[in-house]
Amino acid sequence: MSRVACVWVFVCSVAGGPAAAQEVAAPPVGSAVEQVQSTAPAHVFREAVAKRPSPLVPMYVSFAALQGLDYASTTKALSSGAGREANPVMGPIVGNRAAFLAVKAATAASTMWIAERMWKKHPGRAVVFMAAVNGIMATVVTHNMRVR
Repeated sequence: MSRVACVWVFVCSVAGGPAAAQEVAAPPVGSAVEQVQSTAPAHVFREAVAKRPSPLVPMYVSFAALQGLDYASTTKALSSGAGREANPVMGPIVGNRAAFLAVKAATAASTMWIAERMWKKHPGRAVVFMAAVNGIMATVVTHNMRVR
């Protein structure tokens, strides 16, 4: 069952999932936005108008969920005695739940920050990047869920 859940999260994140982007209405004529557009330098306006690829936000949500599932499945496997931490960097950290949770939160935040910076110049690469990290995390969580 956990494998099905991981696959579902991954597929929804890649396909855009149920959380599709909403359309933004144009500002009224003569509004403050229109006045700023006419006085702002062109490069500032281009950066403000750039649209985030619609699959990114669902991928962020699924990545954060997968980080949470990794935390839960790792702590469960370690506490049952059936599992061990295979990542040598995380080995000393997983014994301290607060530190482990902080590392998981920092990993999620930094990965999303990288993708946010990336989509402004390379939107396609940002989507591929998030699909790859979601796939890797889904694989890790699936492996963790198999440990009894």
